[in-house]
Amino acid sequence: MTIALRRVTADDWAVWRPVRLAALADAPQAFGSRLEDWQDAPEHRWRARLSLPGAVDLLAVEDDVVVGMASGVPDPDDPALAELISMWVAPDARGRGHVALLVDEVARVLVAQGVAHLELSVMPDNDRARRAYERIGFTATATPGDRLPDGRYETVMRRDLTPERTLLAYERGADRYTERTDDHRAGLVDDLLALVPDRAHVLELGSGPGRDADALESAGLRVDRTDGSVAFVDRLRAAGHDARVLDVRRDGWGGPYDAVFANAVLLHVARADTGTVLERARRAVRPGGVLAATVKRGDGDGRGDGWSDRKLDDPRWFTYWDEDALAEAVTSAGWVAVDVRETTRPGAEERWLTVTARRREGDRP
Repeated sequence: MTIALRRVTADDWAVWRPVRLAALADAPQAFGSRLEDWQDAPEHRWRARLSLPGAVDLLAVEDDVVVGMASGVPDPDDPALAELISMWVAPDARGRGHVALLVDEVARVLVAQGVAHLELSVMPDNDRARRAYERIGFTATATPGDRLPDGRYETVMRRDLTPERTLLAYERGADRYTERTDDHRAGLVDDLLALVPDRAHVLELGSGPGRDADALESAGLRVDRTDGSVAFVDRLRAAGHDARVLDVRRDGWGGPYDAVFANAVLLHVARADTGTVLERARRAVRPGGVLAATVKRGDGDGRGDGWSDRKLDDPRWFTYWDEDALAEAVTSAGWVAVDVRETTRPGAEERWLTVTARRREGDRP
C-alpha cells in the first residue's frame, strides 16, 4: 500500500472538488461550510479557495485514490501563526496514519514560511477528534473558538512547531554542519562499547554525517542509522548506508535493540516531551539493554532553554539539564543503573553531560 501526499493549487480545483464535497457530506458538523454552499459552486470559487495567500493545500493519495485532505492557512495578522482547516480522511482509510502525515507535511511547509504555531478548532464534544489531535502534538488552549448556535464555543487546539523549526535548520544546513563537525569520534562511543556485548545491535538517533556510526561499526557493532532530517538521511544513503527518517516523538523505533545511542540529540527535545521520548527509548531496547546519550549542561530548571544559531547560523532549539534533573527524568522513564556525569572537554565553550542507563532485567514490554 503506497501513500503519497500531493500539494495542489488553483489549477487542481477539479481534483480537489470531489474530495471537499465528500468531506462536507460525510462530516458536516466538522466544517464551517455546508455541502449545499459548495456542491454547485462555479470554477472561479474553487480556484479562489485554492489561492489563499501562503496556504498549503494537500491531498493524501493511497494507491492512486485520493483518501484525504488538509490545508494550512497563515494568519494574516500574525505571520507566526497558521490555522489547520479542511482536515478530513475518508472513513475506509482512517486509522492508518493519514492525519499525522498530512499535518506533519502542512507543518513542515509552513515552518519554512516563518510559522511557529499551528492551531485548529474542534467541536467541544468531539472527543475522538480531540484525542487524535493530542496524539500528534496538539493541546487544548483556554482561548474560546467560534461561538456555536447553541451558545457553546469551539475548542481551539495548538501545536508548537519548535521541532519542525529545528529540523529545518538541519535540512538547510546539512553541508555546513558536516563541514563544521570534527572527525574525532565522540567519547560516548567508548562509553557504549564498555556497556554492550560484541556485535551488539544499536539504534542511533540523530546519525547526522555518520561519524559515530562509522566508529561503532568499526568496533564490530551493528548500527541502525536514523535522523529526523531528510537531508542527512539522503547523504547517508548516498554513501551506501541503510538509513531512515525517524521522528523520535511519534514514529515507530523498531527493535528490540541492545542499545539506543543518542549523541547530542535529546538536547533538541522540549523538556515537556523528554520523558515520553525516554520511555520510547526504553521500550526500544531488550531487557538489560542500554541507553547512552549526551546533552548540554545548564541550570536544569528550564530558564536557560531556548534558541541558538551557533554552528549552523540558523536557529535551533536547545534544552539544558543539570545532573539531578537529568537523572530524575531518566529514572522516571523506567531506566535503572542511571549514571549522569559531566564530560565537558578542557577548553570547551559549552558544558556537556553524559548519561548511561539500563532497562531493568525482566522488564515487561
